[in-house]
Amino acid sequence: MDRHDVLTPPPARPAGALAAYRRLPAVAGWPYLAVSALARLPVSMVPIAVLAAVTSTSGSVAVGGAASAATAVGEALGAAGAGVLCDRHGQRRVLLPLVAAHLVALTAFVAVLGGPAAPLLVAAFVTGLTLPQVGPLSRVRWMRLSPADVRTALAYEGVVDELSFVAGPTAVGLIALVAGAGTPLLAAGAVTAVFATAFALHRTHRATTPLRAAGPRGVPAQRAAGPRSSVLLPVLGMVAMGAVFGGTQAALTATATDSGRASDGSLVYAALAIGSTITALGTVLVPASVSLRKRWFLSAVGLLAGAVAMAATAGSTPPLVVATFLTGLFVGPAMVTLNTVTAESGGNRSGGAAMALLTSGTVLGIAVGSPAAGALADGVGTRWAFAVAVVAAAVLAALSVPRTATPARER
Repeated sequence: MDRHDVLTPPPARPAGALAAYRRLPAVAGWPYLAVSALARLPVSMVPIAVLAAVTSTSGSVAVGGAASAATAVGEALGAAGAGVLCDRHGQRRVLLPLVAAHLVALTAFVAVLGGPAAPLLVAAFVTGLTLPQVGPLSRVRWMRLSPADVRTALAYEGVVDELSFVAGPTAVGLIALVAGAGTPLLAAGAVTAVFATAFALHRTHRATTPLRAAGPRGVPAQRAAGPRSSVLLPVLGMVAMGAVFGGTQAALTATATDSGRASDGSLVYAALAIGSTITALGTVLVPASVSLRKRWFLSAVGLLAGAVAMAATAGSTPPLVVATFLTGLFVGPAMVTLNTVTAESGGNRSGGAAMALLTSGTVLGIAVGSPAAGALADGVGTRWAFAVAVVAAAVLAALSVPRTATPARER
């Protein structure tokens, strides 16, 4: 049997976290770690850059929000489609033309800034549709390159994602402050052109062999299969996680607006990312005896408690920051666990599609959670905006209950 068909469980190792992470550059090389990290920055830069650019040039927050939503919908659809194509044809053959298409889309978007809403929304949608999703594709490479270290690799990927979602928006703000509202989009395009291309060409792409590969003589070539049905629950879990993110961000923004300093909402939200990064790094130290299903459930319960704590402390900034940080401590383990469940139950042959679906689920969850929390804040009060995160965390906990949510060996 091909070693790529079955993902063997990682052996229990007594090494600490640092020793576990030290094995990753030995597998892929230090340049890969840098390239894959930088190549995913545009994913966090483009949506907020679209929002800022359209709001600035049109003078309408509503139009800016609509353009950002169009970008998110395009991103969700594009991630899933690109994942399927990568499984069928290999990552390099899909990524290189996708990078070119994205650069054309970004150029067209910048060209129609300040114009009528209809072409602007279409350009925003295509910009999101063609945005290369390096994060899920990098996870697939780790699944193929080093099955025994997949949990360590996915923990590392979770940390890189968190850092990119702090660095990306920060870069957008600084670039816009210095060079104007449209410039961050061009900067994101430059990062994509250099680092997404380097990611596509890196030698590790050879691990993502096309699924439509020739079989033994006399045996028909195998056709690419879609993600297994066991991936459905993790994808739904990622939708719930996205709703936690979107609901929390909107609720924190509403809370900061009530206090007269709307910009503080992003600073408070950064506490969530800090907490998440810390515990994502530490997930490699969790004993193998703690099953993925238990990790999923405990993380979700922690998120639920954190969301309730944020609602309770919404009237005072220092306690709210603490509550947000504590909530973030459960975000990292939840995200790593959902990715690991997918990696170990979805199989390697549909890995690109499965991992991309997780990204699509997160994007869709944010797209639902953010406006829902905003509507609650406007309609019934700021504290109620946190109800979106509370409900989403409860749904995440409920999704962990069915035993089919985890691989057979974890039952």
